[in-house]
Amino acid sequence: MAIFNVRLSREDEAELSAAAKKSGRSKSEIARDAISAHLKTMADDEKRWETLHDDWSDYGAVVLDAYGALVGAQVAKLDALRKAFQTRLDEIENMDWEQSIEPVYSLFRQKVIEKSESYHPNPWIDCEKDPQNPIVKGAIGFAADDSYSLKRPLEQLFYDYCEFAGWEAFDKIPDIYSRARARLEAEEKK
Repeated sequence: MAIFNVRLSREDEAELSAAAKKSGRSKSEIARDAISAHLKTMADDEKRWETLHDDWSDYGAVVLDAYGALVGAQVAKLDALRKAFQTRLDEIENMDWEQSIEPVYSLFRQKVIEKSESYHPNPWIDCEKDPQNPIVKGAIGFAADDSYSLKRPLEQLFYDYCEFAGWEAFDKIPDIYSRARARLEAEEKK
């Protein structure tokens, strides 16, 4: 049996003595029972905590093992998938332009034209800033919120037209101008 020398405060010592007289037991017996009860409660609490902790620990280990098995199975499939992708990429790489890229460009061109035609009128002539030097403007629409504006002076367009179409075609511009003027005058008379 181990002997403990416990120093209590005067109030605790007086309370222990009163309890010993009242119960007919010695102070040592009361102290021993109180310490034993306290240690038992501590041991019960510790066991309860360990049990709770172990349950969650086991749960976590099971979850981690299941996740590891799942990831492992998926990683094992990656090599087969990589080989399949590589085979497909090699096939695409060996396709010619008409077969592989042109269908994509065709759809892209169609969508750009559809979107560009929605900017009405497109192209148009802007002569508000300087009527002597009108600017021809156009918009290329890629998406509802994605467009690109083009601007060229009308004089430059006439110059380019002559350069590409030749003097003969360029000399017909006054005829085109006359027809447009006649249409405008007819609309004005209505």
